[in-house]
Amino acid sequence: MKYLLNIFLIFLFFGCQKSIEKHVAIGTWNRCNKDGSYIEYKITDQYMMILVTSRPDEIIIFGNKILGDNLISYQLKNGTKILTDNDTLVTIEHSSNKVVLMSTWGFDKYELNKAEFDYEEIDSANLKLWKKKTLMEFHKRAESKQCTDLRTAEEKAEDEKVTPELKLEELEDIRIENIEN
Repeated sequence: MKYLLNIFLIFLFFGCQKSIEKHVAIGTWNRCNKDGSYIEYKITDQYMMILVTSRPDEIIIFGNKILGDNLISYQLKNGTKILTDNDTLVTIEHSSNKVVLMSTWGFDKYELNKAEFDYEEIDSANLKLWKKKTLMEFHKRAESKQCTDLRTAEEKAEDEKVTPELKLEELEDIRIENIEN
């Protein structure tokens, strides 16, 4: 009887432990975009860091919250944790070297490949030096990846259309009169 009581207590103890499951997308990932740009993601349970060749001098950081199989990402504004520009990324598929996430905001699918590198921890004491080194290493990896542009001629033409620029100095003054009913 004492033996059964001990087994029961062991199961009770381990059964009541809070299990901490790691989200499948936590890690370092990369992919080639359809337009030939290269992008890297560092996803943690607190933030998502994004580097992309179309914005070569920027490191983009979003806040992260994990809810089950979902990642809720949000912009960080002035160091506050106000949730703005939210997006929920739902895990669709995953394996040891690939994860597919779908955005509930734009319904885009992101097929991410497990990266064979990792970033150094963010050095807040030497932030400029850390950023410079991180971007330099990113550009080297992007060059070696050689992503090809897979867009059709029509897609390229659509992407290259430029919205006309509005020149305020060329506008005529328009007087709007008050109209009363």
